[in-house]
Amino acid sequence: LTQRVLQRLAELTKMVLEWNANKNLTTERDKTGSTPLHFAAVLLKDQRGSVFSQVLEANPSAVYQPDNEGLYPIHVAALAGATQAIALIVEKCDSSAGLRDVKGRTFLHVAVCGRKFGIVAYACRNQSLAWIMNMQDDDGNTALHLAVQAGRLKMFGALLGNSHVNMDLANVKGETPLDIAHYKIPPGLFSNQNSEAVIRWALQSAGAKRGTTCREDHLKEKYEQIHGPQTEHEKKDMEAVKDSTETLCIGSVLIATVTFGATFALPGGYRADDHANGGTPTLAGRYIFDAFVIANTLAFILSSAATLLLIRSGCPYVNIQSRKLCSMLAYFFAEVSVTCLVAAFATAVYSVLGTVAHNTAITACVLSLLIVLCNHAEVWLTWIILARPLFVRCRPLRFLSYLFQLAFGMLFAYSPFLLILFLVYGARNHSIP
Repeated sequence: LTQRVLQRLAELTKMVLEWNANKNLTTERDKTGSTPLHFAAVLLKDQRGSVFSQVLEANPSAVYQPDNEGLYPIHVAALAGATQAIALIVEKCDSSAGLRDVKGRTFLHVAVCGRKFGIVAYACRNQSLAWIMNMQDDDGNTALHLAVQAGRLKMFGALLGNSHVNMDLANVKGETPLDIAHYKIPPGLFSNQNSEAVIRWALQSAGAKRGTTCREDHLKEKYEQIHGPQTEHEKKDMEAVKDSTETLCIGSVLIATVTFGATFALPGGYRADDHANGGTPTLAGRYIFDAFVIANTLAFILSSAATLLLIRSGCPYVNIQSRKLCSMLAYFFAEVSVTCLVAAFATAVYSVLGTVAHNTAITACVLSLLIVLCNHAEVWLTWIILARPLFVRCRPLRFLSYLFQLAFGMLFAYSPFLLILFLVYGARNHSIP
C-alpha cells in the first residue's frame, strides 16, 4: 500500500511539473521557508526517489534556497539520513556540498551530529567531496571533532580512514580531536573497550597531536567541569563497584556450583565395586581425562577466589581503592574461570566420545572454543572498524605491531588451555590397570 501511494505521488508530481511549465512552483515556500525540494529530500530516503529527482531536475537552483532556519535541502536530507538524495544533489550541483547552515555546518557536520553513518560513509568514499572534509563550523569544529565528541566509533573510523581529514586542526577553543578524546575518558573505573577509550587510542596510534594553545591547568579545569570534582568520581566508582559485585557474584557462584558438581559426576562413570580399584573413575589415567580434572579444578578455584574477592569488594568498611582492586581482580578471575569451564566441557566430551565418535568429539571441542571468541567479540569488531583507518594512517611496521598485539591478545585469551596442558604434562600419572 505504501509503495502504491508513493508511486501515485510520483505520478501526480510529474503531472504538476508538466502543467507548471515555468517551474515557478518549485521555488514557492511555506510559512517555515521550506521549498518542495526540502520536503522531497526526506520523502524517499532509501531509494533514488522519483519525486525528489523530478523536483531536482525541474529546478536545480532550489538546492541553494534555505528555509527560515538556514537549512538547505542538503541539510534536511542529512538530518533524515537520505543518502540517495544527497548523492543526487552532489551529482547535480557539486558546489552545494559546501553550503552552511546558520551554525556554519555543512551536511557532513549535520550527519555526524544526527548520527547518520550512511551519509558519513558516503562522503568519505566520494573523492569529489575531499574539499569539505576539513571545513569548520562556527565553533571551529570539523566533522572529526564532532565524531569524537559523539563517541560514535563507526563514524570516527570512516573519517579517520579518509586521508584528506586533518587530525590536528584546532577549534576556536584550541582543542584538537585528541584533546576532546581525552576529555571524554571518564575518571575512575571504565573499560578499555569503551568507544571513548578506543577512539583516543586510535588517534594516538595514528599520530594525532594535542592542541598547543591549551595550558595543562586549563585542561584539568575543563576535565573537572565535564566530569565533576573528585568526590563525585568516588561516589560513581562506589556505585559501579556495588552494581558489578551483584552481577559478578551470581556468575562466579554458578560456575563454582557447576564445577563442584562435575567433580562427583565424572565423564565415563566409575568402576564397579568388585573391581580391584572399585569406585574409581573408569577413565582415570588417560591424558584427556586428566586434562578435564585440571580444567575443572582451575575453574572451581578461580570462581571461588572471585567470589571471595567480590565479598570483600562489597564490604562498606573497606576503602574504595581496595574495593576497586578486588572488583577488577574478581572480574579477571571470573573471566578465566569461564575459559577453564569451556576447557573442562570440551575435554569431558572428548573423553566420552573420542574413541567411538572421533569427528563428533572434535566438532564439539572446536565449537566450544567459539565461546572464548564471543567473549572477545568487542575486540574483533573494533579491529574490523579500525583496521583500514589505521592502515591508511600508520606506517607499515607500526601497523604490523598492532596486528601482533591483537594476535598476542587472542593467544592470551586461550592461555588457560596452554596452562592446563602444562599442568597435565607435569602431573601425568600412569593409567590404572
